[in-house]
Amino acid sequence: MNRIFDFIIHLFYPSRCAFCDKITDKEKVCCDECNSKINGVKPITTVLDNTFCVSAFPYCSVYRDAILNFKFKGRIQNADTLSLYMLKATREYYNDDKFDYITSVPLSKNQRNKRGFNQSEILARKIAEYLNVPYKECLEKIKDNEPQHSLNSDLRKLNVKGVYKSANEQITNLKILLVDDIVTTGCTLEECSRVLKKSKNNVLCCAFCKTE
Repeated sequence: MNRIFDFIIHLFYPSRCAFCDKITDKEKVCCDECNSKINGVKPITTVLDNTFCVSAFPYCSVYRDAILNFKFKGRIQNADTLSLYMLKATREYYNDDKFDYITSVPLSKNQRNKRGFNQSEILARKIAEYLNVPYKECLEKIKDNEPQHSLNSDLRKLNVKGVYKSANEQITNLKILLVDDIVTTGCTLEECSRVLKKSKNNVLCCAFCKTE
């Protein structure tokens, strides 16, 4: 009976590749064509103001499509697949590091209400679930700022100053994995890390994509 029900569900709501959006087998995390492109792609490592960040993919090709479809086209179900590749990158570069908390770059209340969700939080919660580590809101965005993608690198640093604060004064001397969706200049992650490090936390970062 369950197999018949699953067949009907898949017939009307087919599984789609998280990267190219083509219909694919429900047992696969992505289609064969995208899988062939993904195999062998090495995660990208970046040092951001003395904070290490690992990104699963470069911001191009099907990887760019994947995160934009998730972020702007409502493909929230793709978070399962995207977070798996972030998890793989995290385990490869952070080995068996035991984090006290997984957290994410926050949105302001206005941004969250407008979009309906925080894409970085969804990815972070998935990674926390895989690693069996608590997810915690460690940061708060206290004011709106200009979208980072609309600014040059110098203005981006100024644009994030004073935008974030610690969400809890008791978050001190902990090891925290900070998650974001896309890293460009890294100014947002640098500022978020700086806020957390003021309370003597050890912060490591993970993202889905890094611009080249």
